Amino acid sequence: MNNIVILALALVVALLMGRVAAFVRIPKVTGYLLAGILLGPSVTEVLTKNCLGNYVIINEIALGMIAFYIGCEFESSHFKRLRKTVPYFSFTEILITIALVFLLLLIALHEAPAMALLLAILAIATAPAATILVIREYDSEGPLTNHILAMVGLNNLACIVFFVITLNLVSFTSFGAEKLSLLVVFTETARQLFIPPLMGVAIALFIRLYLRREIEQNELLLVSLSGIMLGAGLSHCFSVSPLLTNLVMGATLINSCDRTNMVVERLKQVDYPFYALFFVLAGASLHLEVLGEIGAAGVLYLLSRIAGKLIGVNLATKWRKTPEPNGIYLGMGLLSQAGLAIGLSSWAVKKVPLIGEPLMAVILGTTVVFEIIGPILARYSLIKGGEVKIVKLLSPATVGDFREDFYMLLDRVREALGISPSYMKGVYEGPVLVKHLMRHHIDTIPQNATLDKIVKIMEWSRYSTLPVVDEKGAWVGMVSLTDIRDLFFDKELGHLIIAKDIARPVTTVSPVDTLEHAMGIFELEQSSYLPVVKQGKNRHFLGVIHRRDVYLFRLDKGSVEEIEKNG
Repeated sequence: MNNIVILALALVVALLMGRVAAFVRIPKVTGYLLAGILLGPSVTEVLTKNCLGNYVIINEIALGMIAFYIGCEFESSHFKRLRKTVPYFSFTEILITIALVFLLLLIALHEAPAMALLLAILAIATAPAATILVIREYDSEGPLTNHILAMVGLNNLACIVFFVITLNLVSFTSFGAEKLSLLVVFTETARQLFIPPLMGVAIALFIRLYLRREIEQNELLLVSLSGIMLGAGLSHCFSVSPLLTNLVMGATLINSCDRTNMVVERLKQVDYPFYALFFVLAGASLHLEVLGEIGAAGVLYLLSRIAGKLIGVNLATKWRKTPEPNGIYLGMGLLSQAGLAIGLSSWAVKKVPLIGEPLMAVILGTTVVFEIIGPILARYSLIKGGEVKIVKLLSPATVGDFREDFYMLLDRVREALGISPSYMKGVYEGPVLVKHLMRHHIDTIPQNATLDKIVKIMEWSRYSTLPVVDEKGAWVGMVSLTDIRDLFFDKELGHLIIAKDIARPVTTVSPVDTLEHAMGIFELEQSSYLPVVKQGKNRHFLGVIHRRDVYLFRLDKGSVEEIEKNG
């Protein structure tokens, strides 16, 4: 079959399986993986092993984009807000996971120490593609989402560094000094660890130089894609990790150029087909036949990796005494595993076949499980963590999906035949309320906070306007950077003025108000978001509703004309 026809078929099946996944309320990425399994060698053989080799470039571009996005999460101002938690969380999770996997494989199965250690290091890796796609699908926002993204980057960075060092030492001890000198091992390790960052920084500086000029939106896309592809291509030329190269490129660019966010937004407009094809091809590459052959080593690796991540992050959150994010939910968001672990395992097969081949067998078998349950558990953790808008979880017919489209088609046929339509019978038809679109995790300012404390909170926050609350969480008012701008230069006022003194009253909405009511207030207030406050005597602050979320939801519902009329 023609390669282009196969790709078209893959996209169509991915679209259908994504709709089915949404219908049964699992992440679409799981539907894409199942589409790949359906088309792959394990079932229909539409995508054969030889055929998969023709589409390697799609995987490379998709992984390059994903690594670039992860790198962009390391923006200094953003990372500053997480510096008191993420390093500790990541260190504890990595340490516990490595120790648990290594000791169980070594003691229970008497595995060779080298193989047990390499598997323990691979257990650190988290598949960034599946994680990012689930976060984007559910538009999650909050401390849990921020920590997951940051820890995915740190986990994969640590995995690459530890694996490169360990594998080179294992190869030295396996072959002996007669074949490999310690100098050769040291040189190879340095090459693997230092060339990717150097290339990433160089490419980022090249892109930055170009972005300083006035360029069109399409040129933004050209320069960013060329940088990502250059990073992936040069990495393969030097036989180093393209994931590390593009991750460093994203981190360097976001901290050196203020137009990087424009690049990211432009890339997001075209990246989804690459992601869909990436997961279809990943599903087709899953070796279902090895599930029955992973043996006790595979089962122990599977269970100990899950336990290590959940226990490690949970211990870290208790150690740091942080109420948010929840340790168990954070651990669930880090369970997906695929490309990086397989790529490093294949490198081990080439370098030390005696250890690499059984290592690869375990990774291939467990990847099938992790790639299916990982996105589902990530979705569950984001929902339970309260970082997904309720509207994303309503009846599929409320937000539009395959069932809604099918019912609409049936009703049009019924109307053509003179039969009254029955569209949406038995499906939720009530109005969409503020609580369906509100965001819960918003930084707040205590009413007794001094001016210095207010400035510090705003410095770490995503928002320039924040709600002020009392000791019980009751709504007091709003404070913005504009409100305190003129007070910055009077040092004496820094300890005299408190948040309650400068908090200004604004119109609030209730979680049970309709979107139409919120839209009307938006036009009066001319603000980017409105505080959501519980009705009653206490007026407890619950969250905010964004103007952007309301407009995007109305656009999804096909109300473009109404939005234009209102705005």
